[in-house]
Amino acid sequence: MGRVLWVGLAALLCAAQARAGEVAVSDAWARATVPGQSGAVLRFSVTSQKEAKLLGVSSPVAGVVEMHSMTHDKGVMKMRPIASLPLPPGKTVELGSEGNHVMLLELKQPLKAGDSIPFSLAVQFAGKRKATVQATAAVRPLIGDD
Repeated sequence: MGRVLWVGLAALLCAAQARAGEVAVSDAWARATVPGQSGAVLRFSVTSQKEAKLLGVSSPVAGVVEMHSMTHDKGVMKMRPIASLPLPPGKTVELGSEGNHVMLLELKQPLKAGDSIPFSLAVQFAGKRKATVQATAAVRPLIGDD
């Protein structure tokens, strides 16, 4: 009886890992901040194995986290909040300092080089199933290579 229970539990764990494995986050980082700085850009790449959309991002290090798009219009850079971002199956979507990006606003404390930032992605798949993906971003030095 114990072995059957163990095998069943192992099967459940594998199924949970397969679902979590549908979305991968990589190359996540943010630049260190100076005291008094209230915002920072969170950069990362995300790949979904199935058609999905990114509904939002959250992090305990910020009071507010927003997804934005950035465009050039007649020589003027315009930044606008976006409610969601398509995640085409098998394609990597990069969120960085240009184009689509994530802003950490109302920082609760300065980001220090060498620390890490936990964050979560809210993802909705084409079948309306939702998932939360946990990730961690490295904090890089204030001055350095991108």
